[in-house]
Amino acid sequence: MKSGKKAGIFQDVWKTAGLNSRTDKKKVTLREMIFGYFLGPLLVLSMTSVVASYYLTFYRTFEDVVNQRVFLTVLPLISVIPMALSNIVIGIMVGKTRTKQGKARPYILIAAPMLLISGILVFCIPYFSLGVRMVWMVVTYNLFAAIANPVYGTSHYLMVSLSTRDLDQRGKLSVVSNIPAVAGNGLISSIVMPLILGWINSAGSNGVMQNRWQVVMTIFAVLAFVGCILEYFFTRERITEEDMVETDAEVNKAETTGTPSTLQQLKGAASDSYWWIIIIFYMLYQMGVMFKGGYVFNIFCHEFFQEVHIFGMTLSADMAQSVLALISGIPLAAGMLFIWPLANRFGKKNMILAGCVVSIAGSIVCLLAPDNFVVMLAGQTLKGLSSVPGAYIMMALFADVQDHLEAKLGYRVDGISMSVYNTVLTVVNGLAVAVFNFFYDSAMFSHKGTVAFFFLGFEIAAHGILIIVVSFLNVEKNIKEEQELIARRKGQI
Repeated sequence: MKSGKKAGIFQDVWKTAGLNSRTDKKKVTLREMIFGYFLGPLLVLSMTSVVASYYLTFYRTFEDVVNQRVFLTVLPLISVIPMALSNIVIGIMVGKTRTKQGKARPYILIAAPMLLISGILVFCIPYFSLGVRMVWMVVTYNLFAAIANPVYGTSHYLMVSLSTRDLDQRGKLSVVSNIPAVAGNGLISSIVMPLILGWINSAGSNGVMQNRWQVVMTIFAVLAFVGCILEYFFTRERITEEDMVETDAEVNKAETTGTPSTLQQLKGAASDSYWWIIIIFYMLYQMGVMFKGGYVFNIFCHEFFQEVHIFGMTLSADMAQSVLALISGIPLAAGMLFIWPLANRFGKKNMILAGCVVSIAGSIVCLLAPDNFVVMLAGQTLKGLSSVPGAYIMMALFADVQDHLEAKLGYRVDGISMSVYNTVLTVVNGLAVAVFNFFYDSAMFSHKGTVAFFFLGFEIAAHGILIIVVSFLNVEKNIKEEQELIARRKGQI
């Protein structure tokens, strides 16, 4: 009874007219794409990618913390536990939520103040004793990584799947909605932040450096707050609206008789090979992203390119990182213009496979001479090109698999699928950083050899495995027939 009342109150809140979506069209509009799927997420993901990539760089400005070598290795490792649990719980909550505003969108708005507060606290560490500061780091980082970020991420990454069944519109949304993720990791984290780091590191003392970090991250946190507001008001869950239950009686009936349990949904999803292929893809793909992300990327450049002389210019390590990231980012940015026409012609799966092949070629080129800046430029260009399919169209395949499962099972498993998806990514992110720090800080291994393996070599093996696995992802063949089956069940045709 109490839980029912709480659910009713939660649903009533979202009936407030002021919380309605600012897009009321049956089809996805240009304004929706610009504000809801590009600008809003860009502001949020720029902040979350910078925090995820550079919080350890910030922590390394505290020399007494760095001297506790095990701490910086254990922190991301132990944080995996609350992060994984949080992603599971939030995914289940989203899956069970039914409001006038949808099941995912409400959590985007809820995440706005959470990201603002936690994002600032991670970088505002009080000048207390070592023990107190280390506790502060653990608590505030987990407020961000285990609560605020999962609340936003789970809902955000479901929006393409819930926005429309139109395959062409879904494909375009997949491209547009992934531009912010690409820009957050590529443009902001790997190009802009190294330039900002140059300013931060030019400070005369660690105290001033920490103050500059606080200014920068406060700005990012405020922008993320604004981004959540934009994304919430300029998106719409058209697929959720198909199953919208209007009356309280119908809601209670659906909750007691019509909605499969979380365990049933998980069993249903896990019974399908396509679902497993998607999960495996994101696991290996995200590991590669983490190992070549801003944190490891910055260390790689400081190991191999402390000072680079090229075209009559002298580049510092941070500037070298910006140039390499820019070179790899050009084909990645240009790819948004041609990837969807190519996917329409050759198939989304085939473009993913092509990207894996090009990635392996780019990694091999880089490994031939990782200390040669010109060779690295060539290899990074190939790797940037190889990232286009995974960055822009994989989410459309994820949405296709969700429709395939709905046709097969008779109900949607968006929430539990995103719960598993985010849990896998969370575990991968934590383990990746912890594993890298363990080997990099160990006296048993060469610093240069370690960073070269993780930054360049890992993706050769990972993408080789993906070529085999993704070859079996044939969901595109019958997706239109499966969508027609869903429509017939609902009496739409």
